[in-house]
Amino acid sequence: MNLDIYGMKSVAFKYHNKIKHIVFVLGLLLLGIEGIAQTVTVNIGGTEIGQNENFEITLTVKNGRLTNYSQFPDIQGFRKGRPSTSSQTSIINGQVSTQQSVTQMYAPTKKGTFVLKPFKMSVNGKSVNSKGATIKVGNPVQRQSYDPFADFWGNGGSQKQQQEQQFIDVKADAFYAVSTDKRSVYRGEGFRMDISFYVSVTNRAELEFFKIDEQISDILKKVKPKNCWEENFNIESIHPEYVTVNGKSYRQYKIYEAMFYPLNTEDIVVAPTQLKMIKYQVAQRQSFFGRNRKEDVEVFKSKGRTIKVKPLPESQFKSIASVGNYRMKEGVSDTKIKTGESVTLEFKVEGEGNISSIREPDVIDSENLLFYPPSISQNIKRANNRVVGSKQFTYYIEPQEPGTYNLKDFVSLSIFNPRTKKYEILHPEGTITVEGKSLRDANISKTDLGSFYDSMKNADNSLVSMSETSWIQIILNIFVVITLVTTGVLLFKKI
Repeated sequence: MNLDIYGMKSVAFKYHNKIKHIVFVLGLLLLGIEGIAQTVTVNIGGTEIGQNENFEITLTVKNGRLTNYSQFPDIQGFRKGRPSTSSQTSIINGQVSTQQSVTQMYAPTKKGTFVLKPFKMSVNGKSVNSKGATIKVGNPVQRQSYDPFADFWGNGGSQKQQQEQQFIDVKADAFYAVSTDKRSVYRGEGFRMDISFYVSVTNRAELEFFKIDEQISDILKKVKPKNCWEENFNIESIHPEYVTVNGKSYRQYKIYEAMFYPLNTEDIVVAPTQLKMIKYQVAQRQSFFGRNRKEDVEVFKSKGRTIKVKPLPESQFKSIASVGNYRMKEGVSDTKIKTGESVTLEFKVEGEGNISSIREPDVIDSENLLFYPPSISQNIKRANNRVVGSKQFTYYIEPQEPGTYNLKDFVSLSIFNPRTKKYEILHPEGTITVEGKSLRDANISKTDLGSFYDSMKNADNSLVSMSETSWIQIILNIFVVITLVTTGVLLFKKI
């Protein structure tokens, strides 16, 4: 047997070159990508569509990985579908570029013109803006009578095939609830309410929200108490949070959340409500021909409940106490001043509760210290299932008398703390020392009584007999006679 050694070497050399080329390309794929700048774009699809077509928003990351992104915006008049993803890698002249995209589909619910407002999304920790668009939805678009690829992509198939396809109803491992964190509260004490949809992490049914804006509006009309002050957490987008309920893991989709503070002692009744969700039935036999799922609507119901509202305990402060878990901070502009000067007192109440309802502190009127009505400012933060903040009262004080004054003797605020179930008095602990002369007497002496009162000092205050002033009586009598004669003449002429 003759062996072609040179031929074998030639073949080996060719394979060796191919292997080197493959290793080189893999190296470019693994290392070359990092050297190219990453760009992120948001693209709006066609804005004139038929009622049977989808509107699209595509998020694209070039030369980088799409690791995380925020929720796509909701559009009035459209229903969100399930987003789809795609990726692409290209090598041009030895330069490697990659592209990853996620496309959100929106199905129109009716015809008309709709506005997608400008929106912002977070992609890989960076912010991306879009100017929005105006979308026109017209009549359904007539499709071609025959598409040879329609069956393959699942959009076609004969009517007989679709009718013969059977679907299985997969049970949803999920529930809907209107929850409160307390079953009884004092008047003015806050309780939290949230409306959420819970989906088990082991759930296998495909679920989507259905006309959520319209549904939540109807639900709130039934569950929001009318005799309460509301602090809304303003949920703008629905994100899942992992929670444990009765030892089982769920994804919680919080739709609404707020704190409520009862204004009277009427019990709060939360009525049962229902939430409609889109659930897909799965084809019994999966294939490339016909549909593999069918849309259906399932109704989930919440339970009702009653929250008992208790009156505040009996006390002289019952009718004036602000309710909450508060503490006080104070600030005085100066502790040593003179009469005629002024000082400011900052009385700041901060903590957890209905910040807006904190009453103005009680101020005792005094001629020694003049208190002017306070300027008021407040700051409220709603986060982590709590409402916290502060309310500040700034007083302008003018001392009128010298002395040392304890500010707690002049300013105080009564509160009821629902945690300790006790009344407390908040008051400043500072003192101010006033030096100088009294201004109360000085203010009286400064008053200008006018030239009339000045002339009275030089007037003669001795008694005068009426007999010594007979000439005055004569003049008055003459004046009366002249007046009567003139009046008579005028009347005669008229007659």
